[in-house]
Amino acid sequence: MLKTTTTATFLCFVLATVVLMNPTSSTATYSPTSSASTDTFIFAKCSPEKFSPGSAYETNLNSLLSSLVSSTVASRYNNLTVPSGTGTKSEPAVVYGLFQCSVDLDATSCSSCVSRATALVGNTCPNSYSVFLEMQSCLVRFDKSSFFGVQDKTEMLKKCGQPMGNSDQDALTRVSDVMGSLSSGSGSDRSGGNGDVRGMAQCMGDLSPAQCQDCLTDAIGRLSSDCGMSQGGYVYLSKCYARFSYGGSHARQTPNSNFGQISLF
Repeated sequence: MLKTTTTATFLCFVLATVVLMNPTSSTATYSPTSSASTDTFIFAKCSPEKFSPGSAYETNLNSLLSSLVSSTVASRYNNLTVPSGTGTKSEPAVVYGLFQCSVDLDATSCSSCVSRATALVGNTCPNSYSVFLEMQSCLVRFDKSSFFGVQDKTEMLKKCGQPMGNSDQDALTRVSDVMGSLSSGSGSDRSGGNGDVRGMAQCMGDLSPAQCQDCLTDAIGRLSSDCGMSQGGYVYLSKCYARFSYGGSHARQTPNSNFGQISLF
């Protein structure tokens, strides 16, 4: 993590969804529960392009994932490149990857979350060159091409809770205050709270401060405009996210029937 600020304990948002990057692929949606541990699976995006079993890329990927888990002992964020092996244009060998944990996780919880994320890669995205796997409090991402330091505000996932209605002005005011707190904050890890409303926003650790501000401004803006009158919500972009909860209600929402039907590329 870039900053190690103290954050409050946040009510969990639980929605486990697998979304493949191929627009024609199927989408699996899992029913949410009322609570979640830090290593609850949220979503994954997997490239349709596959590497060959037993290839240099697979060997390097296994080494990368193991090294990411090992590096959680010293940091809440790290990016690595595993360049060994000889690849070709059609079968590259170099793997670029990173992990990131929420700033409020201790080293043990961060390691547990990243370990579970890496363990899910094989079954969730078998032999995919590119994977973005998000857990409740950590993420793992890798690709055959470097994405380090590259700004990307593609919307990966968005969910709003049930509407609060205009009659609950006090709650709407508290939500607005939290959105304002996240917007006016500084750094790559932000939090805010007002009564029973809690919010959090975070950038991926490879972004520069200017890129982080740009990404968070977008994510918080979308969250405020699309979910600001809801009982909780979250917006995950490729390089940052923003989310808030209100009284724990959002954690118990059932996703609508077309949730997750988004396509990239």
